[in-house]
Amino acid sequence: DPAPALAMLEAPQDCDVAPALAALGKVDTIVTSGRRLQGVAEALALGLTELSRLPCFSLEGGQLRHGPMEMLGPKIGVILFRGNDPTSELVTAMALSVIEAGAPLVIFDASGQAPVAGAVTLSFRPDSGMAAVFTMLPVAQRLMIAFADSRVDNAGTPVRTTKITRSE
Repeated sequence: DPAPALAMLEAPQDCDVAPALAALGKVDTIVTSGRRLQGVAEALALGLTELSRLPCFSLEGGQLRHGPMEMLGPKIGVILFRGNDPTSELVTAMALSVIEAGAPLVIFDASGQAPVAGAVTLSFRPDSGMAAVFTMLPVAQRLMIAFADSRVDNAGTPVRTTKITRSE
């Protein structure tokens, strides 16, 4: 049923991205992850890389948990997406591990649960699936643009690439 997702488009929710931008102010790399919201996490990572020219990538929660946690520290930022679904506790556990590793953490949170201490939380109405994606994505895009703009001149202007429609 697309009604809940479409309702999010009718009544968009806004969040101030300044605290998230400040939390990521000194990182050299960003890792995103989202369990059931992995698609929006991947979209954010790709956009962050393209616009900011910094390495940003997305890992599914299980992938991040088993190995790459070793790289986390103050220069590796993490952005997690937590929805109101059965995986929210897994995202919470990941958040606690990220904080313990000393990595700056931003959580896009539509779980309805309490914020995780030590993380910058962008809170949204409790929701899951496409409704959560439609609520979070515009704010994620604003964070992506603000982050890139804080890092490079002419954010978003290709330096080494051309669009496929012009080169192939």
